[in-house]
Amino acid sequence: MKELHGWTVAGMDGTPLMLPANAAPDQRLQRAEAEVRRLTRCMEMKDRQLCELRKALAHSATVHYSFENRLQRELDSLRIMMPVNGFQEHWGGSASDRPEEGRVVKLPYVTSILSVLIDAMCTFWADCDRAHPPKSATVAHAIDERLGLASQQNGEASRSGQAYASAIRPDWIKEADNRHHCRPAAMR
Repeated sequence: MKELHGWTVAGMDGTPLMLPANAAPDQRLQRAEAEVRRLTRCMEMKDRQLCELRKALAHSATVHYSFENRLQRELDSLRIMMPVNGFQEHWGGSASDRPEEGRVVKLPYVTSILSVLIDAMCTFWADCDRAHPPKSATVAHAIDERLGLASQQNGEASRSGQAYASAIRPDWIKEADNRHHCRPAAMR
């Protein structure tokens, strides 16, 4: 491809574009029109190349975000893939054995769903960074994965997974994001 430099541009036949001042006006007009056509073709080619580059960038960004999302979901599901009896092993000691703040609740029994929810609570919320808490969708997908629930057709977590994730979301998150508008205690 010929360079587009104003001082070195030559016509299609290799002759210089600058004609002598005494050249016929028609001849200069023809040369100028030929140069305009050539530059127009060059611009169209550059526009096509830019369009292809934009498509390639958009495609690679889409693939990147899709891959990142899949890896994040796999990582989250691995975090919560503890065996169902892992809850008893993790929380088997008394409350005084654990230095962190916690609650002791004596339940008559623990179902598999409840065990998964408690595991998810411990995994995602026990030591989370309050400035960057886990996303509800991430928690819901991890619960779905552990319980074997199918995601919705649009890729979102199942409605049950979303409900479970909402149930274990700490109150300080609910208050911070203003999702749940509660009546003041005096009005109840």
